[in-house]
Amino acid sequence: MATLTLALTFVVSSASVSADGWAVSPGFEISGLNILHLLLVPFFVASMLELGLRDQLPAEHTPETRRHGRLVSTASAFALVVLLCLSLFAGPIALPLLVGIVVLAAVPLSTLALRSALLARAAGVRRSAATTLAPLSLNVRVVTLVLGTWLGALGVAAGLSSSIPWSITSAALILAILATRDSRWGLSRLAQEWGRTQRIAFGCSFLLMNGLAAVLARTDWDLTIVGLVGGICVAAPLAIASFRPAPICEA
Repeated sequence: MATLTLALTFVVSSASVSADGWAVSPGFEISGLNILHLLLVPFFVASMLELGLRDQLPAEHTPETRRHGRLVSTASAFALVVLLCLSLFAGPIALPLLVGIVVLAAVPLSTLALRSALLARAAGVRRSAATTLAPLSLNVRVVTLVLGTWLGALGVAAGLSSSIPWSITSAALILAILATRDSRWGLSRLAQEWGRTQRIAFGCSFLLMNGLAAVLARTDWDLTIVGLVGGICVAAPLAIASFRPAPICEA
């Protein structure tokens, strides 16, 4: 779902209507690099959270399944890179070609996800039942709040005329995530303790950041105001969810 959203936002951010129909034209209302940070940083965060989820349900992987996973991921990543290059540097591109690239980016991972879910259900894999609700632990609550605020700050910085704020904000966030990856402040710990409310909140922030990227690329409004309002909207779901309880599951 994240891959499909990313691919569609690339198209919407750079698509224009011409006499021949929909086409992609180079050039954004704001710097294309600002748009990339708005899209790729939350996608990177989602990938790190996925690693934490994977640790919750450990599975034995054979060399064949590892090879299959790498091939599928590479196929989707290659299609995304092609779409990225076309969005930034190419001239007008026909809509059928764009749709084809989006499909190539989304279908491999979507097929793998669906196949894995069906195999897990057939094998009787189930999450442990929740026994009660409790507040998030202090460090997870802090990290959730900081993550939402940081993503919101990235949205605000993307609307500014200077490229320095968003460069510092996005680089610092990625470095912080990598530096805390194996600690109790890492995103993998979030994925293990988050409940449905927190996951939905991150999904909302993810979609809002993609929507903000598309709006900033296409709008004639004041970009600073759009970035400010959009950044607040991006930060709000995770900020609220950080104070909501999460289920405690049986061992």
